[in-house]
Amino acid sequence: MKMKFEAPLLAGLLLSVLNAHAAPSAVVIEQHSSQISETLTAKSPLSFTPMVGSVVPMEHHYSSFQLPENTNIALKNWTEHLGQPVRVEHKQRDLSLEGTLEAVSGNHFTLSVQRVAAQYPISDFYLIPKLAAVTSRKSVSYQGLLTYRTEELSWSPELSLIVEDNQVTLVQQANVQNRSANDLALNEALLHYKSSRPVLRQMSKNVAMMESMAVPDTQYNDSEITIELSGLSLPATSETLVDLGKHTSPIKQRHNVANVYSYSSRSTIALDFNQEIQFDSPKDLLPGSYTTLWHKKPYFLHGNSVALTNTRQGSPLTATLNKSLDIKGELTLISETQNEDLTTQTWELTLENLSRQNQSYRITHQTQQTIKEVSPKTIEQNTANSLVIDGSLSPNNSNKIRYTVNLQNRR
Repeated sequence: MKMKFEAPLLAGLLLSVLNAHAAPSAVVIEQHSSQISETLTAKSPLSFTPMVGSVVPMEHHYSSFQLPENTNIALKNWTEHLGQPVRVEHKQRDLSLEGTLEAVSGNHFTLSVQRVAAQYPISDFYLIPKLAAVTSRKSVSYQGLLTYRTEELSWSPELSLIVEDNQVTLVQQANVQNRSANDLALNEALLHYKSSRPVLRQMSKNVAMMESMAVPDTQYNDSEITIELSGLSLPATSETLVDLGKHTSPIKQRHNVANVYSYSSRSTIALDFNQEIQFDSPKDLLPGSYTTLWHKKPYFLHGNSVALTNTRQGSPLTATLNKSLDIKGELTLISETQNEDLTTQTWELTLENLSRQNQSYRITHQTQQTIKEVSPKTIEQNTANSLVIDGSLSPNNSNKIRYTVNLQNRR
């Protein structure tokens, strides 16, 4: 089971599940629900709670059969724990409550906390039972292959970019969440990676680490991204962090980069520089948003998130890390003349290196009109209405660069 390489992350996980109740043949886990496929014998219970309207028998002919009651997991899990002590956690806010589940009505539940009852929307909270779950799934009379969706399993990628001296380390992890009341054992698993989804705050109960195993490879087959896993245990109502590998690559280039858009006015424009690095992908990796960590031994400093898209082995990658404090500059329009066809502008770029080290820079200057000519020729025109100025400054030094652009007037 595979998934298309797309940027920006929704994920899927194909796996074989072994537990005391049943053994589905395949499970595809996504952000908010999972697709379960299993072969049932007479009066077999379903392994998970199906979502309303999701059950699809795969046999060509079958007799009518009755579905289990309360097939909506959002309601079923709550009604199973009426009168029991539970904990609820908000999906987006840092809010956790413990009390007795007094009632479930429509889309709301009533929780009694220290004898004070209040009503809350079911869709806003995760339910974490404090007692053993009731396993009252009913048998169905259908026999054969059947597939359905459930909301009891999910996973999400956790990606980091560690910057240390002249190298970067890309860290890949999978956060697998089991929201069911059963302990699960995954004998074999295939992570299937897809595009972006809204981020929910994860459950905090029973966070576990997967036992040591060989680091899996990221596979690109038929433009699908998959990662094979084996031997994974998922306790009930838990998150499990799975190591998908750490790979290091040398930094090839560092630049202070700035983008500026100019208008026809004799004004001075301050340049806003960012620090940018370039390196090659050391292996086939997961694309997506990587959280930056600066390693200043023994400390790790949290940085910005960077988007890495084409992460095939050997592909050049560019990451904009943070605001640059090492260089400053401004761009000033010195003169402007016009005739019927052309506008001629002369600009002066002023740069200053504030650090004790050489600093490379690259400035992209975008204009309102199409550029017909740039002088001197050392300045590169890279698109119809933009040019690039790059170079380096020695420590605590400054420089001025003057150039002229001829712009095509709009008719």
